[in-house]
Amino acid sequence: MQFKDKVVVITGGGSGIGFSAAKLFAAAGAAVAINDVRREAAAEAAAEIAKSGASVIAIPGDVSQESEIHANVKNVIDRFGRIDVLVSNAGIPISGPAEDYTQWRRSVAVNLDGMFYWAQSVAKQSMIPNKSGSIVMTSSLAGLAAMRNDIGYVTCKHGIVGMTKGLAVEWAKFGIRVNCIAPGLTDSLMVRQHMPVGSDAFRNRVARIPLGRLGQPEDQAKVILFLASDDAAYVTGHTVPVDGGQMALHSGMI
Repeated sequence: MQFKDKVVVITGGGSGIGFSAAKLFAAAGAAVAINDVRREAAAEAAAEIAKSGASVIAIPGDVSQESEIHANVKNVIDRFGRIDVLVSNAGIPISGPAEDYTQWRRSVAVNLDGMFYWAQSVAKQSMIPNKSGSIVMTSSLAGLAAMRNDIGYVTCKHGIVGMTKGLAVEWAKFGIRVNCIAPGLTDSLMVRQHMPVGSDAFRNRVARIPLGRLGQPEDQAKVILFLASDDAAYVTGHTVPVDGGQMALHSGMI
């Protein structure tokens, strides 16, 4: 899969799945713009990738702020001329029992609103005028099955699956493909913060993965690249679980 002369934007690209995808896109010849709410993380990720000689910039910003999204999209287009691929990957978990959940608006603003406004802005400013583009969103197994004590995350991740289908159907006439991955348990800062490696919860979850191991960011990133590439030119509107078999066994979210 080659992305020579392609321009790729990745949200949540300062670490984890987003950073792994950024490295792979850059290695395949793309110019890459890394967005992250953590300004230093975005800058450090861009600097690391730039060591390879790739064309890369950091575009820090909060995906819950629509004005920042529009400005970042314009910045990328001003720098590179267009956007060919959007990897909409930023997200946050805010846990708590539904009856006491107080962070609904924040969860929706980051995990769902940000996905839509990034896609809309990239489409309007670049992909629709150019009659081509590929968008890959990151949902979760929590977008395919429920889990306890995370009603905001579960709701938003299910919404991303629906958004993927809706945008794929609506924007197909513009030559834009929209797909989604649903990662299973994957080694990332988010997972380590909420399920420490070595804890009983962590061991129990890994034990229920049919392939018998924790997913790595690269496992997710490789599927993102495939979905964004011309090798997937007839694939749109789909959500692909990248989960070591967890959904097949129906035990991953228990």
